[in-house]
Order: sequence, then structure tokens, then C-alpha cells
Amino acid sequence: LFRSKPFVFYKYVAIFTSNDTKYPKQAGAAQIARFESEGYESLKARHIDAWEKLWDAYFIEVQADLETQAAVLFNLYHNIIHTPTHALLPIGARGLSCQAYQGAAFWDQEIYNLPMYLYTNPEIARHILEYRYATLEGARKKAKDLGFRGAFYAWVSGDTGEELCPDFFFKDVISGRRIRNHFNDWQIHISPDIAYTVLKYLDVTGDMAFIADQGYEILADVCLFLKSRTHFNPEKQRYEFIRLLGPDEYHENVDNNVFTNYQAKYVIERTLALMEHLRGEKPGRVEVIHTAIGMTDQDLAVLKDMKTRLYVPKPDPHTKRIEQFDGYFKLEHRSPESLKADLKHPLEYWGWPNGVAVHTQVIKQADVIQLFVQHPDFGDDVLKANYAYYEPLTEHGSSLSPAMHAIVAARIDHLSEAEKYFEKACLIDLNNSNKAVSGGTFIGGIHTAAAGAVWQIIVFGLAGFKYEADTVYLSPKCLDNWKSYQFALSIRGHRVVCHIEPEQIHIESFGDESLQTTVSVSGETRLLTGNEKQTFLL
Repeated sequence: LFRSKPFVFYKYVAIFTSNDTKYPKQAGAAQIARFESEGYESLKARHIDAWEKLWDAYFIEVQADLETQAAVLFNLYHNIIHTPTHALLPIGARGLSCQAYQGAAFWDQEIYNLPMYLYTNPEIARHILEYRYATLEGARKKAKDLGFRGAFYAWVSGDTGEELCPDFFFKDVISGRRIRNHFNDWQIHISPDIAYTVLKYLDVTGDMAFIADQGYEILADVCLFLKSRTHFNPEKQRYEFIRLLGPDEYHENVDNNVFTNYQAKYVIERTLALMEHLRGEKPGRVEVIHTAIGMTDQDLAVLKDMKTRLYVPKPDPHTKRIEQFDGYFKLEHRSPESLKADLKHPLEYWGWPNGVAVHTQVIKQADVIQLFVQHPDFGDDVLKANYAYYEPLTEHGSSLSPAMHAIVAARIDHLSEAEKYFEKACLIDLNNSNKAVSGGTFIGGIHTAAAGAVWQIIVFGLAGFKYEADTVYLSPKCLDNWKSYQFALSIRGHRVVCHIEPEQIHIESFGDESLQTTVSVSGETRLLTGNEKQTFLL
């Protein structure tokens, strides 16, 4: 009777939580009633329109094989959907699909996920930083609990900002005994990483209102923590950071990790300069914040001294190499592949205190290479020497690592290396290629930071983009099998679309005729105004 008659079922779903309203069940029921009244076709049209607007901002077009384009969009999609825009919540380092990480934020949020928004949709970048302001009390509590002052941001941060990372994350899979890792109390670079991003947000947007309302308080509190966490070495007449671990989590309890020290010095220098600027812009605001957080004149005097005497390891004048931390070069020089023969169990944790990598130079992920991504002004000779040294020593035990190697490889014209790591970063989830279990702990789920970093590989790495002193700098390269690639930027309200081919780049601007953007392509500088299109030969 019904064989030739189609049946159509419509299912309407509304999701509310206590982050949205005091009465989520009632709000959901009311929303479903509105959905039913509007109807499926209208809702579908609005859904399509919403996604078209999102892709207009974030879409990267790659004229290569279909698989490459699909992989790029897969990663952009996951960066978009895992970023909360409706409430002050963290970007989960494994989305919401990993029990071990609990949907919480790491430094990944600011360093890997946020940059795409900073240069395409700055309002969302600000929203992400507002989450860090909302969780300052949790960061202050952590610092106080550990005997420090200021804001020590949680290594694993949830809705309150208090530390969620357990003391024992892994276990010895042979003995069954728990391993005490110090991710939660020695990985101090999380605080300057967040402060670094606040400063980058200011550079790109010029949003002094955010700085006065929220940003400067984050910066000052982080500086107060760094001041209380540092040690003055009287013999060498310098400030140092000791007993810590940097991005390379296999080596804990080290001194003067170059990434950590460099980030700290950068934040202190720039915060002190911003303090004077803010005093001129908003008289009295600095003093209100300093009083609220307990920053004294004596603290400021020490910070000004740290600005010049905080130790930052420099490149060796002969080899151009930078030592990852004190004594690193004295460790046994082994390859990651050779260490696998030392494992007694395939799921052993390689890191501190007794893993196979601890007494070797084998590192988990980009560390010195990570430094070059955050601070791209090192000379090519330094980048090349350190890439050549550290790349063979890197196990890539973290999904964060391949993208950073791709960026640096592209900058130094190692395009075959850049392509290799670009593909590895793009396919981490599609090929399920990273460790799902380490030290007996399941750490799977969607690798949202790696997804966010794919945008950076193309824009920061292959296009050679940076924004500095109100100027867009580009030094583009194309991979061998790419005919072209295209992306959009949003710079101070000026939309700029870059279309890059092997021998030329077309840059088109959109916006008010009064807007101007200075663009420098491989050393050739021009002024881009209003709505126009210019071509640079490469």
C-alpha cells in the first residue's frame, strides 16, 4: 500500500548547557518550537549561508590534487568547529573526544589554534584571550599553591582555569608503577606563551581598549610570576629559569630552556614598554592594576633588571647552533629510530624520569624549531644550522611537531622537507598516524592543534607571511605539484586576498577607499589602497 509513497521525517535538535542559560531544558524546548515554526528548508538555507560566510574568511584554495585540497579543508573545518564562540570556554586540545584531556586547553590554544583567527577574524582571537582573562583567578591560585606570585596558567585548563593536569599522567607499563611527571608545575612557558599572544593581538589589531580592560592585567600578572619564578645567579650575574621543561617533554628538570627563556624575555621587555604607553593613553589605569595584583616598585625594578640580564642562550658563533637547554649537547647523540631497540615494551613512555630518551639528545617535538616559528627574525644561517641538527633528533611524539618543521623548512627553501611535514601534519587524523596510547594512557581524539597549524604552514611557512610595523611581508614559495594557492587576511579592517603562483603573486584588497596597507613581497614594497589588485613577480 505504501511502497510508492515517500515518507519524510524531520528531526529538530537544540543544544543548550548551563554555560548558555540557567534553564537549558526550557531554552532547548523553546528553540525547537521556533525551528518547527520556521521549517527545515529555511533552516537549511540559513545553515548554508552561515558556512559560506565562515569559508569566505578561512578558506584556503590549493590548486593541486584533490586529496591535498580535501586534507587542508578537513583541518580548517576542525579548527573552526572546536573553537567555542558562544561562551568563555577553552579549545579542547583533543576536542571533546578524549577522556584524558577532558576538553581542556593547553598552550596549543594560543600558539596553534588562535593565529588563524588573529589574521582572518580578530574578534574570535580576542574572544579566546578573554577566556584567559576570565580564568586569571585559577592561574593566580596555581601560582600561590606552588609558592609563587602572579599568574601561572594551568597546563590543562578548564572552565575555571585551575590546574586539571594530574601529578601522575603516565605509568611504567612494565612495573605498573605510576610515573611522576612535572607537566603541571615545571612547564612554565605556558604563561609567557599566553602573554606573547596578547602582545601579538595588539600588534595586529591595535586594540588598546582590550589591553586597558583585560590584556595588560594578564601581561602584568604573568611578569609578576616570571619575576617570582626566576633565580639570580650571582657568579654569572644573570637571571635564569631552572628546574623546568620546555616544549620537548622528554627532558624534564632542565635549566635555561631557550624557548622558555626567550619567550619570558620577550614578554618582559614588551610589557614594560607597553606599561609606559598605557600610562599615556589611560592615566591611572596601570596603577589600579598594579595595586590589584600586588605589583610593587621593587617588583618593577627587578623586572627592568631582568629585561637586560635574563639569560637567553645565543647561537654558537661557529656552528650557529643554539643549545636547547644547559648541558643538552653533552647528552648521548642518538637517533629516535635507534632508541626503539632499547624499548622493553612498545608502549613505554620515552621521557622523564627513566625513559629511553632522557639521557640522549632525542627530543619529543619541536623546541628550538618552535622558537623560530614564534620569533622568525633569526638569520637563515641560524635556521638552517639548527634545522639540520635538530630535525634528525626529533621523534615527533607530539602532533604539534610536524607543522612547525614544515614552516621552518619552507622558510629556508627545503621544500621537499616542507612538503613531507605538511603532508604529515595534514593527515594526522585522516591516517590516524600519531600515538593513541603512551605510557599506558589513551591520548587519542581529534588533534585540534595540528588542525589549526595547517593554516600556519601555508600562510606563515609557504607564503612567508608576517605582519610587523604595520607592514604585510610575504616571501612566497610553491610546492612542486601546486599550480597555485590562495588565502585571505584581515588586517586592521582591510581584507587582503593573496593568490600565489610559482612565478607571481596577485594581491587584491577590499574595503573602504581610505584604508591603506603596506605590502612587501620578497623585498619589493608597495602601498595597497582601497579596492585594487596588484601583481608582484617572484
